Amino acid sequence: MKYGHRLQVTIQKFDDKGRGTAHVNLDDAGKQCPPDQGDHDAQLAVPFTCPGDAAKIVFAKREYGVKVCSLDRLMTPGPDRVAAPCPHAGKCGGCLWQHVDYKAQLAEKERGVREMFAGLGLEDKVQPVVPADQTLGYRNRMDYCIGWNGEIGLKEYGTWNKYVDVKTCLLMKTDPGPILQIIRGWMKEFDLQPWDAKFHSGDIRYTLIRDGQNTNQRLIVIVVRDASRVTSGARTALTDRLKMLCTNLLLGELTKTTDLSLAETFEPLIGEPWFDEEVNGLRYRIHPNSFFQTNTSMAAKLQTTVLDALQIQNSKSKIQNVLDLYCGLGFFGTAAAKKFSDIRVHGYELDDEAIKLASQNAEINKVGDQCRYVSGKAEDLAWKDIDAQCVILDPPRAGLHPRVIKTLLDDQGILQPRSIIYVSCNYHRLKDELPAFLKKFRVRSIQPLDLFPQTPHIEVVATLDRIAN
Repeated sequence: MKYGHRLQVTIQKFDDKGRGTAHVNLDDAGKQCPPDQGDHDAQLAVPFTCPGDAAKIVFAKREYGVKVCSLDRLMTPGPDRVAAPCPHAGKCGGCLWQHVDYKAQLAEKERGVREMFAGLGLEDKVQPVVPADQTLGYRNRMDYCIGWNGEIGLKEYGTWNKYVDVKTCLLMKTDPGPILQIIRGWMKEFDLQPWDAKFHSGDIRYTLIRDGQNTNQRLIVIVVRDASRVTSGARTALTDRLKMLCTNLLLGELTKTTDLSLAETFEPLIGEPWFDEEVNGLRYRIHPNSFFQTNTSMAAKLQTTVLDALQIQNSKSKIQNVLDLYCGLGFFGTAAAKKFSDIRVHGYELDDEAIKLASQNAEINKVGDQCRYVSGKAEDLAWKDIDAQCVILDPPRAGLHPRVIKTLLDDQGILQPRSIIYVSCNYHRLKDELPAFLKKFRVRSIQPLDLFPQTPHIEVVATLDRIAN
């Protein structure tokens, strides 16, 4: 099959990346032919399609044994296809599933989780998905990249150097379109060049927008390669034009060529170099680079799920110490200390800035005497001698370091937790790690929560109880 080759298919199901899939028969020349005539079976993945779609597609690239195609023309829609509300849907990499009915999205996510854990005999432990409160306007953070041709928006799906010039974005509660338009005009007026990720040249790299949805605060960061290129006049103009659209405005400098929105230094132009958010009555101070769940209302349900699991364990046997690994800003640990006044929380996180804020957040919420937050790599095991009865794990998508797993399961050390609450944003990785835990623990429940509507992603909370000797 050659690039640009055209095919006609009916989409059968989603793959684990949320793309529609189909199989076609090819002859020796690589052309599509009837099932009884072809000698070669080709597996196809077609983004922005859904099961039942009859479509004409175009072969675009090979990817790990799968031929990835683009949707050329929809002939007959599948039963779960709906009209995507965003004008950028079908091209922008921000949402892969706007064209899929939300009930079908939930069903597909639950099917994926159940199927994944059925291989471990845990299908009956998977609970129904907790649906999102909002399917649009739910995100509290968006990182809009600056394209080499002056686009401000998101990358095209599946690319690293093609950009969608966003005029509106339905993922955020308040449309960021006016902010992005101001920045476009500001760049032209002051001759500030867009960043070119290929040649590592230009001035303006990202526009980061973060919202405190329950505090009515909005933080905007303009990430630049060299802050000295932004004159005092340009700074004053930017401040004047954005002051009515935000509570905090920062100029962030990132000198590295790496394609990131995380600045190395920040200069406040309006307000403080942080913002606040409230979740379940707790207030959290958040640094521009800090991780915080991007769906505020569902973060509250996620936190409640973890606290409920902690409550069950506490009712069985009194918890004195909780170990909070990959604790970030203290989102779970501080909430645990607030709910259980007689426990002590020991939090560990690689990010120094996050640890400083975790300690501040504990003080802000009047549980500073119950919480101790320390910076360092989890795999350095500085926490191994804490007699914690419960461990909360919230690792990045890559999952746990093998040394972390080994220490959590070590029967010779002080740390022998009675329960583990594992918060996973990548349940495929969780499934790979669970067999080691099942030697010492049994799974009480696996609770999926839809923190990411319009995408194939889902958060999972697995609660594990130690098997009695």
